[in-house]
Amino acid sequence: MANVLLLSDTELFRNDLKEQFNLYIPDFEVFENYADDVIFDAAIIDDSPRKIADLQGVLRQTPIFFLGNDEFEFPDSVITVNKPFKLNFLFDTLLSRINLFSRRSETRPEFGNYIMDTADKTITCKQTGKTVKLTEREIMILNYLYKAYPKTVSKNRLLSEVWEYNPEATTHTVETHIYRLRQKIEDNEESTPIIITEESGYKLNF
Repeated sequence: MANVLLLSDTELFRNDLKEQFNLYIPDFEVFENYADDVIFDAAIIDDSPRKIADLQGVLRQTPIFFLGNDEFEFPDSVITVNKPFKLNFLFDTLLSRINLFSRRSETRPEFGNYIMDTADKTITCKQTGKTVKLTEREIMILNYLYKAYPKTVSKNRLLSEVWEYNPEATTHTVETHIYRLRQKIEDNEESTPIIITEESGYKLNF
């Protein structure tokens, strides 16, 4: 399951492309508007380069596709798909870039004073040099918060994405895991916090 943001001023094109997603990649959910509570795996911008700069500030770990022409210069995270394009080319490129960004962010993500190794299930504090073994669930929590940054992730969203609404899991389950994770990694009150707790949820401390 992946979430794709599709922005186009042309309603006919937007509706047609959404229909093609439903036919050929039904596991993808296509959104026509940006939403703070949704973690997007990719964004598609149709013929509107001015929207890219705004999106880059909120989609740091997300590939952005520009459907237009290559006369514009964009950062490496923006992929230009020249028009006219073949649908299978767009979908193949989309899937490969989503996988590439996913592997890049999940293998050895760095945030704040920490480096996480998902293969070894460890996290190292660059400030102290301390390496700690993590559980699979703790890796999943940190990976999701990393992917979501700079957004704050609610407890219910973590339940949905990490616990998949297991009937035995509650928001107290999330609170307990976050507390234990911080206790495991942070040596004392002076240590740099790994996770910031806010009224609406949690986010990583970058």
